[in-house]
Amino acid sequence: MIDPAAPGVPQPTAAAGGPPVQDSAAAADVRAVVKAMRRLDIGNGRLRVRLARELDVSVAELNALAFVRDGGHLTPKQLSRDLHITTGSVTSMIDKLERSGFLQRKPNPADRRSLLLQLTPAGDHAMSWVYDHFHRAVVAAVIRGGIPTELQLTQFLDAAAAALEDLSEHVPDSRSENAL
Repeated sequence: MIDPAAPGVPQPTAAAGGPPVQDSAAAADVRAVVKAMRRLDIGNGRLRVRLARELDVSVAELNALAFVRDGGHLTPKQLSRDLHITTGSVTSMIDKLERSGFLQRKPNPADRRSLLLQLTPAGDHAMSWVYDHFHRAVVAAVIRGGIPTELQLTQFLDAAAAALEDLSEHVPDSRSENAL
């Protein structure tokens, strides 16, 4: 467990890379948002586990199907980069998803040395089923608590996602002396 008061541990900031939050009310608001985002992440993870189980795939395989659906035709190398796994691991994953009937390899018309990944009709149907569950969860949340405006929520979530993406590229190695 990381001690939040330990030297070198970043303190809460108003925005990624911004100045530390000094106002105790603002700091409490930021902590509440972070806690809500963590609950969102946990709920998302639990739903993904359950949906993957229903489709008889792993969560990583479900993520692969989502990347292929959202990204159009990806090469196996692009998918390995998106999933942060080796090309060898992604090849095994693609083989299993092909056997499951969710994914297929197609020749790449722009580069005959590579392949493109494409969802099969069964894969597209499975991902529509998956996305429908997420849609229903969002609708239920809106009905339950409302949202300020769709635009404000979307802008906040996009900004939070971008900040998390930026931070994910700059996380120090936890084994290094200065990381913790």
